[in-house]
Parts: sequence; structure tokens; C-alpha cells
Amino acid sequence: MLYPLNADLLRMQGIEFNDLIRKSAYSFRLVNNRLTIFPIPLRDTKLHFEYTLNNMESNPLKRGRGRISDYSNVPYSNMVYSRINAMGKQWIKKYTLALSKEMLGYVRSKYSSIPIPESDITLNGDALLSAAEAEKTSLIEELKEILDQFSRQNLLERKAAESEALQVEMSRVPLRFYIG
Repeated sequence: MLYPLNADLLRMQGIEFNDLIRKSAYSFRLVNNRLTIFPIPLRDTKLHFEYTLNNMESNPLKRGRGRISDYSNVPYSNMVYSRINAMGKQWIKKYTLALSKEMLGYVRSKYSSIPIPESDITLNGDALLSAAEAEKTSLIEELKEILDQFSRQNLLERKAAESEALQVEMSRVPLRFYIG
């Protein structure tokens, strides 16, 4: 294919602008815990860099004290509600609603009917009790299913299946030939 000369010039100019804008002109060397930056920055230049210490934990799931990132690092002590993630808070709210329904059902079943002038009002305590029991049971089953999904055995099985799928995918990639 033939392209006009200005297409090549524009491509080269784009590469140069990309290098100028996206790549830093600075480099560094770390020897004996001493950081050397070159070229030496000017007085008013600000450099920003990120670093990690060697003694920091390498496991990204358990980073930070008191943080709960998944089910594998949940402590067995009383947790502070503000540190629970959104999914856990939602489950707690649903279970609290079920417990509230149960308590209200007990109160309403104690007084099954309330007399009012020229009539009686019948309360639905038994219906609330049965609905609350069903909700509590389903929420506990849901929690058990979620915990089973994140058990060590299931995580290892999922990782093995992923590895196997990757091996199958890599076996379909053609091999390179070297002609020397």
C-alpha cells in the first residue's frame, strides 16, 4: 500500500509527542537504601513516586490492620459495624428486619384481638411469625451458600479449573518456528 509522506510524518510526530507527554525524563537508582534521581531535578520541580517497604505484607487480601476484604480473613471477635463491607451490612439489615418481624409477631399474637367501639380488630401475629421464620431461614441458608463458595476447597477447585482452561487455551496457540 502506498501512503502519502505526511501520514508517516504525522505518525512519527505522534510517537514523539507520546514519549514527551507520557514518559518521564527522570530515572533512579537505589543502592544501599539510598535513592539517586538523575538528572538532578531543578529547585522548583516536584517529583511524586510510590513505594512499598519490604516488611509490608505481600498478600493483597489481608493488607491493613482490622480490614476485612473477604471471608477468609474475618476475625472471630466482635466486629465494628463501620468496618463491615456493603454486602455484609445489607445482610445484617435484612436479618434485623426479620428479627423485628418476629418480635412484632410475638406481641401481636399475645393480643390476638383489640376491642374498638362496636367491633374488634384481629391482629396478624401468627402470619408475622411464620414470615419472619421463613426469612431468617432463607437468610441463614444464603449466608451458608456464600461461605461455602469461599471455602478453601472451593477456591482451590476454582483455581484449578481456571489453570486447566488456561492450559487448553495456550495449547491452541501455534508454536513459532526458527529458520536459521
